[in-house]
Amino acid sequence: MQVRKLSLAFTLFALSLTGGSAPAADFHLQILDPQGAAVAGATVEIRAAHARGRPIIAVSNASGGIRVSFELPAEIRVTATGFDPLVHRQETEADRAVTLVLRPATLHTTVNVVVRDVPAPGTSPTSVGSALEIDRSGARTVFDAVEKLVPSAFVTRRGVMGYGIATNGTGVVTIRGIGESPNAGILVVVDGRPDYQGLMGHPLPDFYTLSDAASVSVTQGPASVLYGSNAMGGAIEIKPSHPREGRHTRVSSSYGSYATGQHRFSHGAKFGRGYYSLTAGVAHTRGERPKAGFHGQDGTVALGYEISPAWRSSLQGRYGHFKVDDPGPERSPLSGASAAVGRGGFSLEFENVTGRTWGYARLFSGYGHHMLSDGFRSVDHTTGARIHQNLALTPRVALDGGAEIVNYGGRANNLSSRTDFGEHSLNDAAGFSRAAWSPGTRLRLNAGLRYQHNSLYGGIAVPEFGVSYRFTDKYSFSAAVARGFRNPTIRELYLFPAPNPTLEPEHLWDYQATVQVRPRAGLSAWVTGYYADLSNLIVAAGRFPNLQLSNLGRSVHRGLEADVRWQPTRRVGFNSGYAYLHASNLGPYIPSHKLNYSLDLDAGRAYVHFGGMTVGRRWADIQRTWQLGGFTVASLKFTIPVQRNFSLFVLVDNLFNRRYEVVTGYPMPGVNALGGIDIHF
Repeated sequence: MQVRKLSLAFTLFALSLTGGSAPAADFHLQILDPQGAAVAGATVEIRAAHARGRPIIAVSNASGGIRVSFELPAEIRVTATGFDPLVHRQETEADRAVTLVLRPATLHTTVNVVVRDVPAPGTSPTSVGSALEIDRSGARTVFDAVEKLVPSAFVTRRGVMGYGIATNGTGVVTIRGIGESPNAGILVVVDGRPDYQGLMGHPLPDFYTLSDAASVSVTQGPASVLYGSNAMGGAIEIKPSHPREGRHTRVSSSYGSYATGQHRFSHGAKFGRGYYSLTAGVAHTRGERPKAGFHGQDGTVALGYEISPAWRSSLQGRYGHFKVDDPGPERSPLSGASAAVGRGGFSLEFENVTGRTWGYARLFSGYGHHMLSDGFRSVDHTTGARIHQNLALTPRVALDGGAEIVNYGGRANNLSSRTDFGEHSLNDAAGFSRAAWSPGTRLRLNAGLRYQHNSLYGGIAVPEFGVSYRFTDKYSFSAAVARGFRNPTIRELYLFPAPNPTLEPEHLWDYQATVQVRPRAGLSAWVTGYYADLSNLIVAAGRFPNLQLSNLGRSVHRGLEADVRWQPTRRVGFNSGYAYLHASNLGPYIPSHKLNYSLDLDAGRAYVHFGGMTVGRRWADIQRTWQLGGFTVASLKFTIPVQRNFSLFVLVDNLFNRRYEVVTGYPMPGVNALGGIDIHF
């Protein structure tokens, strides 16, 4: 049956080869900085509005120029070391000489990044996936996309859909082996606000759907200078979409094995000085095992208005609710175990952009309520304000700085045990600043410092330093040193399993070096080596009920990461990434070896994506007494445009029907498939 399905799919793909394309026009692109100087070595990705395949990729020459032919309308995306990414939409052939002016940047990852690119020298290696790349990869959630696109990221899961929470909850994402359980070492930023459970300190992965994710950016390595606590091992930024001129609507629906479905709706409009957008999503499954169901829904609303040429305002809000059942480990199943969670939040932002300075002031808040079948109940909140301003002093010197204040906490109790955990709240206040200096066209230096004060732990200072050198437009080298930290969560301080109000923050020093090569257009690669020294880690000693949390843990992580992107022709693309990790104290379910790979074929009237992941053996318990076997899984996605605004797709997961477990006792489903439609107008 599986062979027949694949044969039919490849037949459809072969038939689609007869498709043609519209005539292309010749353009000359000129990439400049704000002072009018040429930007050499900038990467330009050009995608026709109706194309679903790989973009045209080119690199600017020594005079900042590129001559290229493409169809209209098209989206031009430009990235260059030391500059914010730029997105330009070319609608007509009226002027075929297009000048694109880039703005200097000092951030590791910047607002409105929608292009996946290799890491820029002088910054922490950052992998970014645009919505289109995420769609074609077959990812079902944000964390699924992160695992597929970032070689050093690994996500635990227990079934076809639904990560869950509490004892057997999964969705723990680790980057370079850092993340901890329950996932308080990697920060998730949604709509510009830190998103985590105020009491537990961890994100809720079942809420990070793709209903309104224009892009997902992953910083590998400490992001504490920019974001403070919880970003000790890295940060995942989920950025919403903003509508283009006019009205736009998109509807996507799919259904498949185990009654699994995902249904998404988005609508937005931009008119004059304002815009609005609405999204909604529903995801559900019966589950591959009895009592393994999941049902979730989410929605967002965004409003924006241009107050003046220099000032813009926006309001972004979202809310979601899910219910997930836990069947328990296969050898000791549970009965009636479930969790129901609702969460929401908003960001109110005022953004300013002038010739040499740009930034924002943001007010944000997040809240949630949890109800578990074991009687646990909680409500939590995170509320804060943040300002961040950038300044280009000269063409070679850029500064950025800001401040923020956050209050987080909540209240919890257990109805079954009649335990009242009380109400708790903590405050954080911080200031941060960074600088970048380019003494020449090839050398770039950057440094940053954050000072953060917590109402319980006191103050902590975290610095970062970086240097990059561009030997030619094709070869560069960078190195960086950064400190990260994580404050104890309210759960560890006051709730369970062994609360200790004297706990102190965890610390990390990270050292890394990256070599990046672009020998020709369409081919790029980078290799990063890193050394991370973690100290003062919070660990549990003893056995329940005689547990004790204390700052006695320590670990050293050494690793190597590599990524290759090759586009031999406009219609064929290959990506592959590998991560190796050696840790002196490697936690459960974290692999020492992980390989990602994908092949994309664009035949004009059909599009094929083949992706796979190979994961090495992992420890299955904290004591490291036994291991789970490694596994290889692959997926295949066919997208067939029926009309310009209407397409069909089929996704097959676990293509080779492998039997494997990501966490102990939860066998993953065998080969499974879903089909769907995508309409936009």
